[in-house]
Amino acid sequence: MLYNKNMLNYYFTETDDGSTGLYSKTAGDILHSKEGALKEAFEKFINPANKILKSNSNLRILDLCSGVGYNLKALLTKMKNKCAQIDCVDINWDFILLSPFIIDNINDINMKLFLLSGFSFIDNFVDRINTLISNLEESGFKKFLCPSMTDLIKFLFREGYKDSGRTLKLSFLHNIYYKYISTSMKYSLNSNEYSNIEINYKLGDARTIIKNLHNPYDLVFHDGFAPQKDPTLWTFDFLSLLKNNLHYDSLITTYSKSSPFRSALCNLNFFVGKTFSNGLEIGTIASLNHDNIICPLSDRDLKLLETKSGICYKDPFLNLPSSEILRNRELEQKNSNRQSRTSFSKLYSH
Repeated sequence: MLYNKNMLNYYFTETDDGSTGLYSKTAGDILHSKEGALKEAFEKFINPANKILKSNSNLRILDLCSGVGYNLKALLTKMKNKCAQIDCVDINWDFILLSPFIIDNINDINMKLFLLSGFSFIDNFVDRINTLISNLEESGFKKFLCPSMTDLIKFLFREGYKDSGRTLKLSFLHNIYYKYISTSMKYSLNSNEYSNIEINYKLGDARTIIKNLHNPYDLVFHDGFAPQKDPTLWTFDFLSLLKNNLHYDSLITTYSKSSPFRSALCNLNFFVGKTFSNGLEIGTIASLNHDNIICPLSDRDLKLLETKSGICYKDPFLNLPSSEILRNRELEQKNSNRQSRTSFSKLYSH
């Protein structure tokens, strides 16, 4: 059994690119693309933000619903010799704790993420991480864990790392450095390629956390769960607060193509566009600066948002459960004089 009873609602699954996905038993759905969790992170979140990521400025980045960290890992591959503050938000702390230990296809990225997490991350949670890993192994998920990283946390746990003084901790990290880090990684760390990256972890409901954020972000990865199942972070009201934490050139990237989500963005005066991979539409991009939108929504897309399909999710006090948000929207759709999506689709099929 996993350490956190909430983790019992999930199990690991292999995606087509060899990276690890999470399947939610409660929702009956995988949390990552079956084509590849890592592939999805690059295509839907990182690549659409290349213009901003190529900037030499000091970036502030919000990874919303960071989960087991694929967007963060993919992001770090673009952040060598950059300055950035990355805030990672998730309601499930065990996802964040496990992120440096999950198998992926990026060389050495788990070790980089682990070391960037810093002393407080290791100090406070080495027992919990060790328990999570042990229970995952006992539950038959060992193949989804990175062997060198699990050996590392067991070493730290066995040697009583969290109860040691700072001098001994530095000695531990020195031993880790030479025992677990590859030659290429040694060069990377010695050249201080990541010395100006700061990662902060924020645990809790993003609706509460967003109220206490006051410095604008340059880039937001919106990776909330499917809006048609859990709309809490896709409402007009949440996006309105998110907008208050952006500036003119900021960018939002996401996998979602949801009409109520896109409608809320448009109602908040964002310029909204589509992202593509191999000619297929795969997500949404939004900014207050129209120059950041390469492929804007078409006239048909915008007209669709004027139908019942485009009625926004609403959560005025940012405290409603998903079921009530969904029910309220269904009632609003039922009572609306707007054209139905079915009627709209028939009209545009001719």
